[in-house]
Amino acid sequence: MDRDFSREFGTALYQLAVEENASEKVFKDLELVSGVLSENPDFIRLLSNPRLGRSERAETVGKVFEGKIDKSLLNALKILAEKRRCDAVSGCYEVYKRLYCDDNNILSVTATAAVPLSEEQKQRLCEKLRKKTGAEILLTCRTDPSCIGGIRLEYGGKRYDASVKERLKSLGRSIKNSD
Repeated sequence: MDRDFSREFGTALYQLAVEENASEKVFKDLELVSGVLSENPDFIRLLSNPRLGRSERAETVGKVFEGKIDKSLLNALKILAEKRRCDAVSGCYEVYKRLYCDDNNILSVTATAAVPLSEEQKQRLCEKLRKKTGAEILLTCRTDPSCIGGIRLEYGGKRYDASVKERLKSLGRSIKNSD
């Protein structure tokens, strides 16, 4: 149910942004809003509180985001607040991002490494992926100390794992199967 709601709402928001020739602005603003909400779960709980009236929830969203984000996105957030569905913003963002990237030849890539990548490493990675795929790269970096070293890439529905952890697992499987 939540996935369907996010898909429908994210798709409708994207279509509206395209009609208004504001898809890039809304994309950047929605990324910002999604980040703010994920970092502030108490704010989402406040906007889901049934004791607050619909207009109070919408007004609260307006006070926080007015003048900082696209008006269509602000209105969409107010609707979500009125319906006590601000918890769906991250799902809407993922749907919007997929549609935006598909329409603009952008490949969304998640890179996971044991330590944060330097700016130079990010640039080299993006350049290699750009040459390989022919698409612009939207890179999201994560850290996971369990990787030990190396890097794991996820894009296009596939996972490419060149981490030390995966190499050790592979070596262990090879040794086990050689008996």
